[in-house]
Amino acid sequence: MSAISAKDIDGYEFDWLASDVDGHVALLSTAGGGYVPREVLQDTNALDAAINAILTSAVSSDVRFAPSVAEGCENTWRMMAERGVFAFDADPYGGPYKRVAMPERPIRVEELAEAARPLVRRMSLEGLRFSELEKIDNDVLVRRDRLNP
Repeated sequence: MSAISAKDIDGYEFDWLASDVDGHVALLSTAGGGYVPREVLQDTNALDAAINAILTSAVSSDVRFAPSVAEGCENTWRMMAERGVFAFDADPYGGPYKRVAMPERPIRVEELAEAARPLVRRMSLEGLRFSELEKIDNDVLVRRDRLNP
């Protein structure tokens, strides 16, 4: 288990996973400024293993939309969407997470590789539906932290 603090990732790209009310899965990228719930930071080894398990799983969905990235860069958002995972990217200055990639066929937590399921289940964002959201405001994540000390 490898715990870090919010200060450790301030200004750095940091990816994390969550689920919504429908059991769908999302990758959230901080862009160096997005809020990350405390619980996510408690075990970064498990988080890395979960993200890797998803990225190495078989392609299972067409992609409705995903951004292009510079030549030679890995398009993690598209790769996640190809595996049924929504992708959101924050603003480097702390703005909301905006949906940047959307799968045609969203995957549910129970369809994930075993290595990813427990972590994604723990990071449930109750009341949110990734398929209907254009953005996730930081105050929603802060409120979740307050309710789950």
